[in-house]
Amino acid sequence: MRHRQRGISLILVAVLMAGVAALAMAAIFSMRYERNLFAEGLARLAGKSPAAAPAAGAVPSSAPGNQLRRCVIDGKTVFSDTECSAANRTTKNVVVHETKGMEAPRAPKPDPADAAPQDLRVKMIEKAAR
Repeated sequence: MRHRQRGISLILVAVLMAGVAALAMAAIFSMRYERNLFAEGLARLAGKSPAAAPAAGAVPSSAPGNQLRRCVIDGKTVFSDTECSAANRTTKNVVVHETKGMEAPRAPKPDPADAAPQDLRVKMIEKAAR
């Protein structure tokens, strides 16, 4: 007589683990690209437009934490987005410029002395010296 095992099946466990793995991958993707996919999905389910959900890196320019400041604290320079408020600290706003990286070094201009025609004797000496 065969008895059937009770509980959840192995197929159901595989499906549940695939769902957990998909949620973990979405969380890692959200962290990597600094987006909150869960909040965006919740906004879509609630019927709000995706534009109403806060975009990644969309901070209004009037936000107080948007400015980078250089503070000198006890002789050490510290960069922060908050105001330095102690008496022995000085604060200066830092202007951040976007760059596209470093330029490749340019090839040096050829020396005009190397381009001058040489006489046959000098050419033969150089050929023999090689």
